[in-house]
Amino acid sequence: MKEWGMLAYPRQGVHLPLNALNDWSRTGHALGQGVAAAGTGAVELAEKLHKVAIAGSEADVAGQLETIARETTEELLDKPVRDWDYSWQQAYTPRVQQMLSELEGDAREQASRMSEVYGYRYSLMGRQRMEVDRLKQSRRQWQNQVDTAVQRGDAEGAQRWLEQGRAVFVPEADMEQQKEQVQSRCLQSRWRQRLQQEPYAALAAWNNGEEQKPQGEEELRILSGEVEQTRSGLRSAWALQLAEGVAQGVEPDASELQQAEEAGLISPELNASARQPRQELSASSACNWLRRIDERGEKDDEQLMVEIALAPIPMTERRTLLQRLQGTAAVPPQQRMNVSRRLWNMYHEGRFGSPGDEEALRCLGRLQEEAPARLAVDNGKQCEQWLDDLQNASDEWVCFETE
Repeated sequence: MKEWGMLAYPRQGVHLPLNALNDWSRTGHALGQGVAAAGTGAVELAEKLHKVAIAGSEADVAGQLETIARETTEELLDKPVRDWDYSWQQAYTPRVQQMLSELEGDAREQASRMSEVYGYRYSLMGRQRMEVDRLKQSRRQWQNQVDTAVQRGDAEGAQRWLEQGRAVFVPEADMEQQKEQVQSRCLQSRWRQRLQQEPYAALAAWNNGEEQKPQGEEELRILSGEVEQTRSGLRSAWALQLAEGVAQGVEPDASELQQAEEAGLISPELNASARQPRQELSASSACNWLRRIDERGEKDDEQLMVEIALAPIPMTERRTLLQRLQGTAAVPPQQRMNVSRRLWNMYHEGRFGSPGDEEALRCLGRLQEEAPARLAVDNGKQCEQWLDDLQNASDEWVCFETE
């Protein structure tokens, strides 16, 4: 023991620091967590990418299905379809099957389910459009029947068709108003037919006011305009007919004049004047006729033509006046008017003699007859000089005091 105690202690063995091992443990744990997190993120990213891909695929399929459904709807709406559901399946299913044949796996299964949804929705929408279109067509057909009867002036037929639309196309509350409108339009159509077929009799009936006219304000306004248009056209044609009669020496008969009066083409006074005995024109009347012709307005030709043709004067004088009317038609109205008024002013000033004197009137008449030929030269400038010369030649005339 003593010997053992005398021996030195053995050296200390290799020392491993435990604190360093603890740090490595923490590092490894952190590394493990990072790797685990990275793995989880990759999985989530993959899932998201998958969802995006599915969404993109579904959107593409949805677009194709919508196109197919719309094309199917438009195709069926253009046809006289009786069984919508059957016709829809016949047209829609083959198109969908063609689309599905280009897909595989889950995409095809998903597209198949989506096709059922789109098919149902667009089939329902198409059926509704078809029913609405049929209703519109039925209403158009009904309205056409009403309008056709109205155009014929068939009030009874129009009312009958209107009754068939009661509570279907025409609300009950609007029925009486619709009947009144239809009646008014039928009367309008009848008057129009009469104006075309027998204008003289129609105008006479319109004037005497004994026959019923449209009650609607709009129908009456339009028809009144058509009546005046017919009267104007008839008056124009009749004026030319009278002028041709004068040129050929043919007098209008009493029945023709009476018919024209009843139609409103001439006044009762003009009709009575046309029946008077023919008398030669006095110098005063001749000058006044020439004045009316020369100073007429642009729209007075027809009326003046009728008055001349029916004037109670000899046929030769009427023919001369009508020739004057027609011969001065191309002269500007203002030129004719100015010349006529200057001549009459000189007459009233006593430059042709005492106003009212037969000789002074004959002088005025000769100058009136001379004026158109002078107006036709040099655009009327020669006529102006001629009038100036007449105005300045006061010493050559015997002037009388005028009252």
